Amino acid sequence: MSQYDKILVVDWSANSTPKRGADSIWIGQSGADAAPPPRNFATRAETMTYLHAEVAAALAMGQRMLISFDIGFGFPSGFAKSLTGKAEALAVWDWLAAHITDDDKNRNNRFQVAAEINRQFLGIGPFWGRPDRLDLPDLPAKGSLREGHGLAELRQTEALCAGAHPMWKLYTTGSVGSQSLLGMAHLSVLRAEFGQALAVWPMESRDAPITLAETYLSIIDSAVKEAEGYPCKDAAQVDLLARAFFGADMTKLMSPDAAQSVLREEGWILGAGHAAHLLDVLASSV
Repeated sequence: MSQYDKILVVDWSANSTPKRGADSIWIGQSGADAAPPPRNFATRAETMTYLHAEVAAALAMGQRMLISFDIGFGFPSGFAKSLTGKAEALAVWDWLAAHITDDDKNRNNRFQVAAEINRQFLGIGPFWGRPDRLDLPDLPAKGSLREGHGLAELRQTEALCAGAHPMWKLYTTGSVGSQSLLGMAHLSVLRAEFGQALAVWPMESRDAPITLAETYLSIIDSAVKEAEGYPCKDAAQVDLLARAFFGADMTKLMSPDAAQSVLREEGWILGAGHAAHLLDVLASSV
């Protein structure tokens, strides 16, 4: 039996204008009761309003809820300490919340903030990727133009997830960095609103009714390829992964083989190294 009453899986987006359908924000849900079909949101502001209401409702009903996001929750070791003075991913969240602007039409300053961060590191980088129209000398358009910033390309957890893109990539296909910068800023605000009732896994070990976690939707892609009846791949991914998490052995998934210092600074992908288990759960539920 799941240790959570409800699980939400969020496919986040860095779109700079409102958008629905493929390549926008989708949320899948699973729990003991019949789950609704995946929900689609046009903006990040609309999404956060919905999530705020879901958290408040879960707390009012005494439920335990896991919300997992398809974004990175941390950066390779050394980044957080250099940027904030603390080797903690959650310190980066708060720094981003103080510097990122993201309005109700998805207009945001993520590229400018990335350029500002790059200026605080030696060499060129670590962030890269931007539209040609933006004149940001400190943010190279290509990853090959970076040098001397002194940080690894991938986090330890990403080595367990085939095809994972580096957090430094901000533009074009696979630009998880853009989604993550915006997502961390919004989640910092959510943390501040709900305080001790909410914990971020695996950075915080305390027990709380609401848990935020990072995930990687492509971890169940072999099942997604066989799925039918969904409006787009994104909808299938969030729905199936929510179901897989609800039926999974969370003790196994939440016991990563990594040092606490790594978990606190880099974070960890929920399900990393356990794709076979998640796929088995889905297969047995058909």
